[in-house]
Amino acid sequence: MGRKSKILYWLGVVLVLVAARTGAAGELLGPVDSVSKTGSSAGSVRPAGIGPNRPAGVPAETQEGRVARIVDGDTIRVAIDRPGGSVPVGRDHRIRILQIDTPETVRPNYPVQCAGQDATAFARAELPVGSTVYLLADREDKDRFGRYLRYVWDFEGEFYNEKAVARGLARAVVYPPNELYAVRIRKAEAAANRDRRGLWGEACTGAQ
Repeated sequence: MGRKSKILYWLGVVLVLVAARTGAAGELLGPVDSVSKTGSSAGSVRPAGIGPNRPAGVPAETQEGRVARIVDGDTIRVAIDRPGGSVPVGRDHRIRILQIDTPETVRPNYPVQCAGQDATAFARAELPVGSTVYLLADREDKDRFGRYLRYVWDFEGEFYNEKAVARGLARAVVYPPNELYAVRIRKAEAAANRDRRGLWGEACTGAQ
């Protein structure tokens, strides 16, 4: 075999070996697009508020549910899909949100009050139907109308009771013995009153 033939022979061997190694590496790694930047499968990302991991700030003893309907700013219906609290699993229940009172919008034979529609719209935006919420009881489980009395955190971990009062869309109301967050919610009301937000603004105070 001549010198030129030997060079061509060994060049062919090298190319075959390189091709073989590249193919093996491809089989081991698999398609690059099937792995996310964090090293997990693309479909494994869990949205906030879904499943067993509660968002930061939500008490561990809360019961998870899904918003079924918004009645008004302080009353919602929540479906319970899994156990974990005193609200029964299997259907939706009326939840009266503790320590807040929003203006009337659906009370029979009663006029719609100032900021009532705003309060209901706020509830629909903060607690959208189908979203996960977290419910916490105080000393009393139900009111005299059979509604469950609960504090509510939304799927992002925000405390709805306090937020509605802070926006001036609800008044702070505390009925003993349900006083767990009374100081916090009254402080939010004082700030809303000072800044003339919502119910404390000229549009509503001038109408009263």
